[in-house]
Amino acid sequence: MICQNPNCNNKIIGKRSDCVSCSPYCARRIIYLKNIYKEKEYNKKYHQIAKEKIRKRKSPYMKEYRLKNLKKIKKQIANWQKENQDKKNNLCAKRRAKLLKAIPKFANIDKIKKIYKNCPKGYHVDHIIPLNNPIVCGLHVEWNLQYLSAKDNCSKGNKLIF
Repeated sequence: MICQNPNCNNKIIGKRSDCVSCSPYCARRIIYLKNIYKEKEYNKKYHQIAKEKIRKRKSPYMKEYRLKNLKKIKKQIANWQKENQDKKNNLCAKRRAKLLKAIPKFANIDKIKKIYKNCPKGYHVDHIIPLNNPIVCGLHVEWNLQYLSAKDNCSKGNKLIF
């Protein structure tokens, strides 16, 4: 009988009739490969389901619902943040870490702090070139910052707009 590990062609010298591998390494490898195959199958099914959920979320009905129930949704978000403080803190920490990695040595920290301090009421400090974007990642420097109204900044999100 030959080992069932696809990378191994050794003969099995086992005393038991249910033996499928020639060594403990091959036995672990067989189990690992079976689990990988199961995981790939699960991911295929999950992504098909997830695509449907995402399609429903982006439907025009959902946009209308969000606009009509903005206060209710904000309250739900606030409740989630209170109940999941650890997750919220984790997201904020990731953002801070990304921000710290985006600050080069030549950045003028005093000017950046001044920009944030002098931000008019109702406006956000926005990165012109986003810090985290699939196309390009900007730096946290004074010439990459601008004042943008809260509505415009939230609608811009992580996009690069010229």
